[in-house]
Amino acid sequence: MRYDDFEDLRVTIVDKVAEWQIVRPEKLNAMRTRTFYEIVELGKRLNADEDIRVVVGTHQGRGFSAGADLTSDDPGQETSSNPRPAPSDSMGVSRVGMAMAAIDKPTIAAINGISAGAGMSLALSFDIRYVGPDTKFLTVFTRRALGPDCGLTYHLPRLVGQSRALELMYTSREVDAAEAVRIGLANELVDDPRIHAMEIARELAAAPPLSLMWEKREVKHTWESSLQEQIEFEWVAQGQISKSEDVREGRQAFIEKRTANFKGE
Repeated sequence: MRYDDFEDLRVTIVDKVAEWQIVRPEKLNAMRTRTFYEIVELGKRLNADEDIRVVVGTHQGRGFSAGADLTSDDPGQETSSNPRPAPSDSMGVSRVGMAMAAIDKPTIAAINGISAGAGMSLALSFDIRYVGPDTKFLTVFTRRALGPDCGLTYHLPRLVGQSRALELMYTSREVDAAEAVRIGLANELVDDPRIHAMEIARELAAAPPLSLMWEKREVKHTWESSLQEQIEFEWVAQGQISKSEDVREGRQAFIEKRTANFKGE
């Protein structure tokens, strides 16, 4: 799978872990129109790439992403950096909110800077977020007289609850790293979130990928299911997983007291 044809993104793959970042540090990694669509395309490739088991989003400089770059695109001119969505496209650049969420593998964001607006939406779409001491989350839309987009109204209430989500959107106030962990926006506050995220990613890359895939599917399924429907879905998943070679490998490795070699088969 090719990853060197992106203009605004950098992708590095080591030991089945894909690390990617927006490379616009001079703009706090704000996203121009081209950036949005490149992230959408990247998500499709990472999901289809059988050599990738874990995806980690990191950043350079002081911003994970400051959101949409309102200074780089001329709304009246279509260029390679400012493409127009097709008339049938019901989401436009907001589709970026699905890029990481639709990946059928673990995704981790390592954040030690600003995540604002669409950048916050993107950060919340990862499965796990590790944050550093300089992290700040900011919904920002009310400050710009805009409405939330890129999936913020989907992910934020699920992480912090409806009342707190509305408070953060109404006020557009900053949430620092410690509060982010306390209210559920982030998983853990660490000194160096990138190093920590990569350590966890390598651990997950060695885990049975089918188990991780079905765990992610089941958790996503639960939001629209009754208890009975969820248990039935778990039973279906367990039936699929139990047929895999990885189950036999895990059992044999336990008997032989060795590290299992899971292949996702």
